[in-house]
Amino acid sequence: MAKNGNSDSSRFTNRNKFDEFYRLNFLQSEKGVWLAQFDKPMPINIPIEQQEAHLMKHAYLSDCNITFVKMYGYEDPEEMIGVRFPQLFDNAEAANLENLRTFFKTDYRVIQKETCEIGKNGIRKYFLNDVVGVVEDNHLVRVWGMQEDVTLQKSESEPENSLEKQLTPQQLNVLRLTVEGKKIKEIAAE
Repeated sequence: MAKNGNSDSSRFTNRNKFDEFYRLNFLQSEKGVWLAQFDKPMPINIPIEQQEAHLMKHAYLSDCNITFVKMYGYEDPEEMIGVRFPQLFDNAEAANLENLRTFFKTDYRVIQKETCEIGKNGIRKYFLNDVVGVVEDNHLVRVWGMQEDVTLQKSESEPENSLEKQLTPQQLNVLRLTVEGKKIKEIAAE
């Protein structure tokens, strides 16, 4: 039974309606949608620090849509199924840990929380997340999430992420001249 007292499928009168809901809202969503499950369900009555450790040790990605995998730089959901939370979630980021603790403190639900995560080849990605946990028999058994990639907006708003900070002066000059329409050979001749 879900934390709010409803069973997961109580809103659906038959399997066909559930399948239709799944197809329309999960697979075709413009947002990244994911489901995490646990090797071992997490007791909700343990201290927050233990909940954090349990999630990092036992939670894995069990389902996701194509939008989600593309946000991380992959092409196929199968490339990410089974991935453990520490492989995606940068727990060195203080804001990520605070959001995780907020998730635990607010009955396993957070809305519009920003996280910094790790994409393909270690590339940092920023997401706005809506996350809800499913509790059964006083154990967190599943976590559903929807996320929106805000990496581009984040990098534009923070000067330390700007191209000027990431490239050498010579690389910036090549980029500027390329944008102006000069060819690499012309740039090299200057």
